[in-house]
Amino acid sequence: MDFYALFLLHAVLTLVYFLGNIRRKPRLHVVTETLIVFAVPFFGILLMLGYRLICYLLDLADGHQPEIEKEAEAFFRGTQLDEDIIPLNDAFLVDDVQKKRHYFTDAIKQAVVDNESILQMAMHDRDREIAYYAVAMLTARMEKLENELFAKESMIISGEGQENVDLLAEYAQMLKSYLEQKKFIDHVTYRKKQGDYIGLLDYLKKMCPDKLEYYTEEIEQLLSIANYAEAEFVCAELKEHFPNKEESFMMYIKLYQSWRKPIKLQQKIRELKACPIELSQEALKAIRYWDKDINRGAAMHG
Repeated sequence: MDFYALFLLHAVLTLVYFLGNIRRKPRLHVVTETLIVFAVPFFGILLMLGYRLICYLLDLADGHQPEIEKEAEAFFRGTQLDEDIIPLNDAFLVDDVQKKRHYFTDAIKQAVVDNESILQMAMHDRDREIAYYAVAMLTARMEKLENELFAKESMIISGEGQENVDLLAEYAQMLKSYLEQKKFIDHVTYRKKQGDYIGLLDYLKKMCPDKLEYYTEEIEQLLSIANYAEAEFVCAELKEHFPNKEESFMMYIKLYQSWRKPIKLQQKIRELKACPIELSQEALKAIRYWDKDINRGAAMHG
């Protein structure tokens, strides 16, 4: 009878030890300690309590050395993150309005939002505060860019940088960034700046004939305003300076596709296929697409 009473007392103490640890420690840790307590009646629980007491007195939390813990804490001091962090792009899917507003407005305050697509989504969000922040940020960005453009234009017009190719190249890059914000620029201003950009690209192309990007960018801009004849002229210049570059053929293909000139388009496709250069995935995709188009046309006529 005494044996059963001792066993019952041992089982109760083991259960109490288990329940006392289950919420404070990882499950595997708790199960391991509980097995030790159960396997060594009475002395097991004294052993574990003694172990806990030593850890507490020596500041060895969970058996780790305090020096390591302090170093780790110091190292990550500036990188503590909220446990429910989510990608900002997914923040707009959050149902909780307060949480969504918190995610986005905090990101703006910390100047970490630089993705235009995210700002576009925010601008049309049903939450007025989020939309307000997004519009304010885009407006501030456009004002900053316009001020920078004006400063560069003033410098160039004053004569300080009219022949400074590096300065003009920098101005061209700024114009490109500005024109990429088309949705936020009025039609008249956009056309004026686009005309300036095309003229500047034409000048830079002549000053730096070895810069392929000036030719391709000018062609893209000319295609956007449907100035096909001028775009064809620049394509010819590109082909003359870079006869064995893939871009020389691809820009012709873009031109004749936009201009709806299928015969000339197919001629350039054949030239591209015959050119002994390693083609990119984009070029191979274009060839496959237009080859299918030819086959469809042949089948229809057949």
